[in-house]
Amino acid sequence: MIMFVPYMFNLRKLSLLHETKQILKMFNIKPKKSLGQNFVVSSALIRDLIKFSSLSNKDLVLEIGAGIGTLTIELARMARKVIAVEIDKKLIEVLKWRLKEFENVEIIHGDILAMKLPEVDKVVSNLPFNISSPVTFKLIEEASFRFAVLTYQKEFAERMVAQPGSPNYGRLTVALNLLAEIELLKYVSRRCFYPEPDVDVAIVRLVPKRKHLSKVEVLMLDLVKWLFTQRNRKLRKPLTRYLMEKLGFKNSLCKQVLARVPYLERRIRNLSPKEFLEVAKIIVEEGMLN
Repeated sequence: MIMFVPYMFNLRKLSLLHETKQILKMFNIKPKKSLGQNFVVSSALIRDLIKFSSLSNKDLVLEIGAGIGTLTIELARMARKVIAVEIDKKLIEVLKWRLKEFENVEIIHGDILAMKLPEVDKVVSNLPFNISSPVTFKLIEEASFRFAVLTYQKEFAERMVAQPGSPNYGRLTVALNLLAEIELLKYVSRRCFYPEPDVDVAIVRLVPKRKHLSKVEVLMLDLVKWLFTQRNRKLRKPLTRYLMEKLGFKNSLCKQVLARVPYLERRIRNLSPKEFLEVAKIIVEEGMLN
């Protein structure tokens, strides 16, 4: 079980908070909640992200949501090259100013969700919380890196590692556990950020299991997205509707699929990731045979 270890604050951390406020004031920037802007103001958190990333001077690193460059600077000191992506045009101005002496940093102004992920060794980021779910799915579906060390809201991180049947168990849990290895490394106090988010934060390591998804895995991701809108129902009826309404299967083909699925009387929330994958495999096999 991960223990909550709040970072102790000292003068160095307070100066980082002061520095952050001064930079934002200098560029007339007010943090935008709509963009999930919570800037790291804890040197201890920065050190943890670097430590958990095991960076070397051979690593090409992607940072999503570079903000004002506090983490970027430390990544650039350790890695061969850093690709820093930031959507906010005003923050791009800050990054160019703060990182002008680092020749190994490439700053990209853009929306990571609309971009093709660059092929890198590692992803290290204080993720904008407002895109936690879509960016995580993008990372595991494109999987152009060895592993990622990322910050998430505590509740979101706990959904990533939830057990079948628990309230936090859902589509996110199923997809991530089939396609990646997830490790919740450490809880972090919300006081490590400015402005403070509404909840505490967790550092998570995500290791993709594969670079390209099979036809079965692609279908499984779509299937669990459909099924978890009805998480408390038994599998039979939602699966039947999926086959007929989403895939366009005729009644005879639906019956063939259902005859092979052993979990029809189980509730969706209680099925394990492997069991969802098994259902998807049956659907693909029957669809190809017919």
